[in-house]
Amino acid sequence: MRRSPSRRQWELFQLYSTCPPPLHPMVFTQFWEVSYKELETLTGASLSTIEHWFSGGRSRREPSDAICRRLAEIHLLWSNSDRIKPSLIQNWCRLQKQ
Repeated sequence: MRRSPSRRQWELFQLYSTCPPPLHPMVFTQFWEVSYKELETLTGASLSTIEHWFSGGRSRREPSDAICRRLAEIHLLWSNSDRIKPSLIQNWCRLQKQ
């Protein structure tokens, strides 16, 4: 069933549209002890690409804004895991499959 977004829903969108700010993998790993292999799982980037994010010199690459935003979202989920009900995530995942 289709419905029009409420004013409150638009307000939430406005808050979300600029947040969370992108979180660089180097900063993410200051919060969370994860391996490059785990970063590969979290971001969908290849292990080689992740190694380039952390390398110095000419071989260094910057992660995309989409990757940094994904890490910020994961940081939000993990930082608030005690307050987020699994059913909320399950409902969100079901919405994506429709």
